[in-house]
Amino acid sequence: MTDKDVCAISERLALRWQSLLQDNFSHLDTAQIQQAWLRLLPHYQETHRYYHDLSHIDACFTWFDRVQEQFDNPLAVALAIWFHDIIYDVRRSDNEVNSGHYAITALTNFAVPTRLVQQVYELILLTQHPSKPRNVLKGLSGTFLTNTNNELLSSINDQALFLDIDLTILGQHRAIYANYEKAIRAEYQHVPLWLYKLGRKRLLKQFLCQSRIFCSDYFTEKFESQARVNIQSVLKS
Repeated sequence: MTDKDVCAISERLALRWQSLLQDNFSHLDTAQIQQAWLRLLPHYQETHRYYHDLSHIDACFTWFDRVQEQFDNPLAVALAIWFHDIIYDVRRSDNEVNSGHYAITALTNFAVPTRLVQQVYELILLTQHPSKPRNVLKGLSGTFLTNTNNELLSSINDQALFLDIDLTILGQHRAIYANYEKAIRAEYQHVPLWLYKLGRKRLLKQFLCQSRIFCSDYFTEKFESQARVNIQSVLKS
């Protein structure tokens, strides 16, 4: 990807961020929105990100736009896309939880209703892949749960579509998928190759063992077959 491409994505996402907040939170002024963007942007520009960067967020919104009419709460899903990978340290296993906490702080500072903040938080926690839509947060650590039995406020439908959007890369054409695998390896370049392959294949096998990799009918029909072909190609390597 050229510097020109990176700039174009950044500019496109900056406008999307501004529109999302202006359209839904009229109490925020332009300065607040710009300041929030300037706090968010450096996270996705970290030098160790080869896949989980702005291009991934841009790709997520490409698919979000195509299924937007299917969401029960598109605002919660859009905000979850923005924040779901904001904390990304490849040496840690709690990135989703930390990203969720970042979202809580940012949205609370925006004076966003608590119910919406919780829905965003729930969606982010579910991206501890492989994951499935659920009514209760089972085995996922978190402290921003208003219900003592951990019942989710986000709908099963929104969970399914959101999780699938995050995984669309698995079902792309073989060359695109191969570049994705190279990018993930680059993010974990500090790990010895033999150990990386062991862990990577273990994760991909978990996806392959599921009856369906994708949760929604839309993304299952579109990407399920190719995703299985792509994953098998890695497992055979």
